[in-house]
Amino acid sequence: MARERGLSPATIDEWVARARAVPAAPVPPGLLACHSCDHPMILVQLPGCPPVYLCMPACGRAPVSAQALRDAIAEAVLHRAPHLVPPGKVDSAAAYAPGGLHRVAVGADPGDLRITWRANPRQLVGPRMSMAQRLTYARARADHGDHARAIQVLHTGLLLTDPTDDICALDVASANAAALLAELTLDHGEACTAPPWAEWAYRSLRRLLGVTSPEAHAALRVLATAHRRTGNLTEAANCYSDLIRHHSKAEGPQALPTLAAQATLALVLYQDGHCLHARQLLTRTVTVHRAAHPGHRDGLRLRQELARMRAGCVDQGHGHSAGIDESGR
Repeated sequence: MARERGLSPATIDEWVARARAVPAAPVPPGLLACHSCDHPMILVQLPGCPPVYLCMPACGRAPVSAQALRDAIAEAVLHRAPHLVPPGKVDSAAAYAPGGLHRVAVGADPGDLRITWRANPRQLVGPRMSMAQRLTYARARADHGDHARAIQVLHTGLLLTDPTDDICALDVASANAAALLAELTLDHGEACTAPPWAEWAYRSLRRLLGVTSPEAHAALRVLATAHRRTGNLTEAANCYSDLIRHHSKAEGPQALPTLAAQATLALVLYQDGHCLHARQLLTRTVTVHRAAHPGHRDGLRLRQELARMRAGCVDQGHGHSAGIDESGR
């Protein structure tokens, strides 16, 4: 409705972020569903009335007391998985429920619950933090070298998100959190899990902020790196080609970001067996870099990479003709 009325994307994003945080919600968002109609249940707070949960859209069922639901879910967690609740946090046991519970189907009353437990329970970190707070905290922990903690806090916030489905993030903070999670897991987690998060982040940021936004560019760079690190070289080359176009349009074809993306694309092409194309592209990049940025520290590294490519072709007996690099100018 806000979009239909022409409100700014920044205003919409702020509203959505606040709505998703709901730190005072008795039961974490996204956990409850109506057993009768299978629709999600949402918290409803009317003036002068205690909070209740109703399915949305409503199927005609009676509302369920939010406090009673919280107590029932907390009791289930403490009975079956008490290790998921940190010491001193018993009163907040329901907040840690998503770590062990995948879904709670609510029947006619709070005592009629059908709980689906996770096969691999997960310890949550700061379950009541908003996504914006979570992102700030994760960045701070990563800057201090505590990547494991940063990954944990991001996983907690994205626990109910499936990056492989077609649903994009509803707010920028969630999309940026996914991009940071992908970046951290490349070096400090399971690298194979990074591409889906990076793809989801990039797709979401394109939709929320536009393909030319700095946030979308940063997510595309993470996606390109994720594909390269996991051996998806064709996808990586496509991402770097997109980065080259974006940077060339935004900063110019001779700008350092444009040339950096070109050089990395050349490395990916060489890694994928396209040595001729790679050498010609890197030769052009070195030439432009030397002319546009004389004395820049990256110039030596680029020339060394080009020499390594040439030596590799010689070692493998490719038999390229003399001056093959120059033909790509």
